[in-house]
Amino acid sequence: MSRMTYTAPPAANGGATAHILSLEQVQHAVLWVFVASGWFVVMEPAPYEMLFVLVFMIFLPGGLLASIFIAPMLVFLILYNIGGFLSSAQPTSLPPHVASRANLFVFISSYMAATSLFFAMAATLRPEKIAAIVRNAWVVAAVIAATLGIIGYFDIAGMGAKWAPIQRAQGTFKDPNVLSTFLVAPAVFLAQDFMLGNTRRVLLRGMALLIILGGIFLAFSRGAWAVTLGSFILLALFTYITTRQPALRRRIVMMAALMVAAGAVLLVILLSIPAVREMFLMRFTLLQAYDAGETGRFANQLRSIPLLLTRPLGFGPFGFANIFGEDPHNVYINAFASYGWLGGISYLLLTLSTIAVGLRAILTPTPWRRHAIAFFAPLLMLILQGLQIDTDHWRHFYLLLGMVWGLYAASELWLQRQRARIIPTTGNADHVRHVH
Repeated sequence: MSRMTYTAPPAANGGATAHILSLEQVQHAVLWVFVASGWFVVMEPAPYEMLFVLVFMIFLPGGLLASIFIAPMLVFLILYNIGGFLSSAQPTSLPPHVASRANLFVFISSYMAATSLFFAMAATLRPEKIAAIVRNAWVVAAVIAATLGIIGYFDIAGMGAKWAPIQRAQGTFKDPNVLSTFLVAPAVFLAQDFMLGNTRRVLLRGMALLIILGGIFLAFSRGAWAVTLGSFILLALFTYITTRQPALRRRIVMMAALMVAAGAVLLVILLSIPAVREMFLMRFTLLQAYDAGETGRFANQLRSIPLLLTRPLGFGPFGFANIFGEDPHNVYINAFASYGWLGGISYLLLTLSTIAVGLRAILTPTPWRRHAIAFFAPLLMLILQGLQIDTDHWRHFYLLLGMVWGLYAASELWLQRQRARIIPTTGNADHVRHVH
């Protein structure tokens, strides 16, 4: 069905029909637009959410594959959100205008989970093609988002108040932390292209990478800086470990050195601007004032644990902020606070199983292993960043989650096909059954 074609009505000159697009091509086109729309999320629902419904409907005929290998992800996401609905249904002391948003909070979580399942099923069926489309579209979205953030930061055309309202690059995102982490995966994609020797459009790719890195830096998010650096290290490490080619290993070392040098040059250039240097020195500390102290974020997190141990349904959505005055800034504590014990345990199992299948995918020598590495490296860092910030509603987290599970499922199916190609039978070794 996915190969069906659309033809134009009979033409006036003889009634000939013209081939337009196959269904698969239409699916790939709308997927590209869907992912590329991720640069604009300042409003809700964003175009990303609205396009998802269309993309899902177009992919239903022959574009998705449900596999037993993505079942754990599905089960944990379902249990996680069931926990959220149960937690939101309990009596609460929240102000009425806040309490009315509790169900919407969990509905958004469920919607994000659905996008993750979509990417997993699409990547399971066509791993190389879907990964390539997502990478290309995401890089385009990142260049646009980073450019707008940079324009806002430098107040070009008076856009500072709109795109950098707290003197940090924000662009068309609601928070500099979300913008900057959204940019990390595309930076990894481009860095991998250079590392593997993809020589197509080198200048264009180099400019795109510099713009994206500039956007990450000017967002002044300590977490995003750590995620970027960690993702690059993981990219080099995973690639080095999984290749047997001495030439590629030498190239990895060389490219790592070049990227460090280029990053240092970019940093020196940016820090030569007084306003940038001042903000950098202010943000480049392990702890900010709001982190420490009896009412700091870390103290609030510690104080919440004894309370959560006595409340199986948690505090409910927004309950943590109602008790402690601010959000938990820790996705794992938030999972127990907003989704109860059921949601919290499910989320922990989801993240642990995701790490396991991600490692399995990058260690399996499939034709798409490079994609598995490129998607898993930033996802693993976002999982770790969850200790420092709430990531449960980040669209790009769920995109990476779905892609890693989909590439893992495709890898397992690929292994099954490889093993089934030649199955020796007992007795005569010449008797071999070929399975196609």
